[in-house]
Amino acid sequence: MNRDVQMLLLKLADGSRLLRLSEQESGLCLEKRLDSAEPVFVQKKRWTQVFEAMLDREIGSNSVLKRIG
Repeated sequence: MNRDVQMLLLKLADGSRLLRLSEQESGLCLEKRLDSAEPVFVQKKRWTQVFEAMLDREIGSNSVLKRIG
């Protein structure tokens, strides 16, 4: 399923980075402070995969509940 996942990468005043992934339809959001010792693109890829898995679980459980109710 193709979802509109928005990604925001913020650089904070202390120099650290915060990654925010959100999907408007489900209302889910994930925020993670990134590890400065690991490349940003690796972490973005990993957390995007985690977020998409969260969406799959959320939408799957909602679908089941809608059929039951």
